[in-house]
Amino acid sequence: MRIKVCLIVLFAIALCANTAIASSDENTNWNETVNHTLYWGDSIEVDGFLIKANDFSKARPFDIETDYVMLTINSDDSEEWSALLSVNNSQIPNTKIFGERLNITAFEVVTGIDIPAPYTKIGVSTFNVTEKDIDSWINNTIFVTKTRSKDTYIDERVFITIQINNLRNLEFQSVLINETLPENILMDPDINVDQTVNISPYSKNTIQYSVKALRPGNYTIPPTEIEIIDNGIKYYQYTNSTELVVYGPYINATKTAKVDGNNPQLYDITIKVKNEGNRAAYVEINDEMLPNSVVMQGKIATEMVIFPDKIKTLEYSIRIEDIEGNPIVPSAKVYFSDSKGYSDIFKTKKFYLLEEEEDLPEPIEIPEDDQNTEVSGTPTEENDGEDTEYPSFGRIRSVKDILDNTMRIINEALEHK
Repeated sequence: MRIKVCLIVLFAIALCANTAIASSDENTNWNETVNHTLYWGDSIEVDGFLIKANDFSKARPFDIETDYVMLTINSDDSEEWSALLSVNNSQIPNTKIFGERLNITAFEVVTGIDIPAPYTKIGVSTFNVTEKDIDSWINNTIFVTKTRSKDTYIDERVFITIQINNLRNLEFQSVLINETLPENILMDPDINVDQTVNISPYSKNTIQYSVKALRPGNYTIPPTEIEIIDNGIKYYQYTNSTELVVYGPYINATKTAKVDGNNPQLYDITIKVKNEGNRAAYVEINDEMLPNSVVMQGKIATEMVIFPDKIKTLEYSIRIEDIEGNPIVPSAKVYFSDSKGYSDIFKTKKFYLLEEEEDLPEPIEIPEDDQNTEVSGTPTEENDGEDTEYPSFGRIRSVKDILDNTMRIINEALEHK
């Protein structure tokens, strides 16, 4: 009989030891417990949690073992919990975990009419969430992808699809979708990609939008950020990036004027056009003459084809019979189209043409609200796309320079009074 009792005792000890070891393994991620004493109405803050001793069991002539404390807990993420904890009560537990991140254990509850105020002694520990734990959890819960429909042309839209797969029987509210697009890629104005969605258990959420490129080239659409809040913890998941190729011509044009050093009435006009796209374009250039001027050499209009990364030039000379004031050099109009049928019109910037002066400041072109700042077309080929030096502006000055010079003269006159 004694042998049987000993075996039972040894078995119980071994079972308790195994249980303790298992419990220890499970609690390796919990921070060290810190003890606190809370009197009725007291509160403490622990790692973003506000714990308050809100109430106690009814006071009796003396303290009893089944007394309990009512705790209220609020987190920084506006979560709220309440719980009853007791030490020796078979109906009320002595420990509880809140939001999977806060563990509170009551090891003494004292109440009764023989003390000034009831109080409790509790042990508090918080869960130590590591980046590895977060990544593992979110990767096993949410799977996201991003795809595009096809490569596109400069005047076409391409559709981007974001898919969110919920792999668990969990529901997520107010999931944030944060999208980022590269420069020169515009999003469909009728669709708001940066939005909040709810994700049901084992569901697939699909978000689709379209984009359009301002110029041809190779683009990388960055990963989309998915922000999920679960039990007060923020998790982030990112889609893959996707590559987008946009085809088409892209043309820049400039117009300059240079005075003849021997004859102030003669000017050389140069219009340079470069195709910075990846498709050839047919170009028509039509320039506008200055007032009271005649063409001495060359022509003011031409048509040509310019291949990608090529530069073509239209040059002509004019004589101005009578320069009145500071005439404005008008814009040259550049029309272009390609083999696909895509076309557009561009106008070069205007600028002032002034009489020759010494030590003129750097000229600045006149900005216009209704002028494009970039062009598309095809002029006379000059090189294989290498940067070329434009002729100097000569006697060209900006409106700002004129105003600055005028104000300087006025200020000097006032100073001599």
